[in-house]
Amino acid sequence: MTIGVAILGTGRIGGRYIDWVSKAPDAEVKVVAEANPEAAAKWQATYNDLDWVSDYKEALERDDVQAVVITLPHWLHKQAAIDAANAGKHIYVEKPMAVWPSEGREMLAAARANGVKLMTAHTQRYQRPVKATKELVESKRLGDLVMAYDYWHKPYDPYIRPKWMLDRELGGGMGQMDGTHEIDRLLFLIGDDVDTVSAMVGQITHSQADHPEIKADDTSMAFIRWKSGAVATISRIAWDKGSTEYGTDIAFTNGMARLRIAYGQHPSQKTALWIADTHDGTWREEAIDDSSPFEEEVAEFMASIARGDEDTPIPQDHGLKVLEVLEATEESSRTGREVVLGWG
Repeated sequence: MTIGVAILGTGRIGGRYIDWVSKAPDAEVKVVAEANPEAAAKWQATYNDLDWVSDYKEALERDDVQAVVITLPHWLHKQAAIDAANAGKHIYVEKPMAVWPSEGREMLAAARANGVKLMTAHTQRYQRPVKATKELVESKRLGDLVMAYDYWHKPYDPYIRPKWMLDRELGGGMGQMDGTHEIDRLLFLIGDDVDTVSAMVGQITHSQADHPEIKADDTSMAFIRWKSGAVATISRIAWDKGSTEYGTDIAFTNGMARLRIAYGQHPSQKTALWIADTHDGTWREEAIDDSSPFEEEVAEFMASIARGDEDTPIPQDHGLKVLEVLEATEESSRTGREVVLGWG
């Protein structure tokens, strides 16, 4: 069975999904919906053999479409997903699932009510060093995971971003943009049995006093406890001046691991995994395969729909769990108290 796909939105990386979906053995792009003529034009020149519409609801009416890929701005995810579910289409939505957990719950309820699947595209688990680290955790090669330090320190450059990205109410801010990646990565590596969350979340590097048009966070430090006994820290800052770090350090009972994912064009950036499992205190780089995580993720989703799997490759409720942890960091920062999630 070949899945007919509609791409909803081409902004930022959205247009690249045309190629990624086209490479999936079980899928074929039928139509692309883009409301902005200028955004559509740069992709239409390359993919002029596809149907293009300005209103995504036209795409949802098509009988040759069985699934949609939603790459719209965050604040549009909820309604587009509910509309797609009500039209009987399976849903692949770019992370974050929605702006707030309450919206995610509505999306999942609509999918269940209409008998379709909804998966949030959290691509971190398809990054090769993350995948290799997951295998390392499960193999117990370095013993039990004790603690992790996950960080994303990056340039902010707020004024080259769409305006909605500077407004938390519309899904802007570095919590939604970067924090969701980090939370996803830790849930994948450590598990879903999160117990408590403590955090500081702030608008610090570009304060609202100096930048009143920005109404979103740029900095956070969070501490997460799992019922398993594991703990992790999330450190993120979108800086005006600084240095970029993107990855995770993990301490095990019998060694350590360090994964990094290249971000930007600086020569110091490298996607790799290192292991420290000797008495001499040195790191050894592990050999990891190269891949296109986006292509792999899309292909697995489409294959699971074609097979009629009970769940999606990334569990359908995972995107909601990521939002719940993010919301817990904001609540903890606001109240100055630890938030109990009590999963597991």
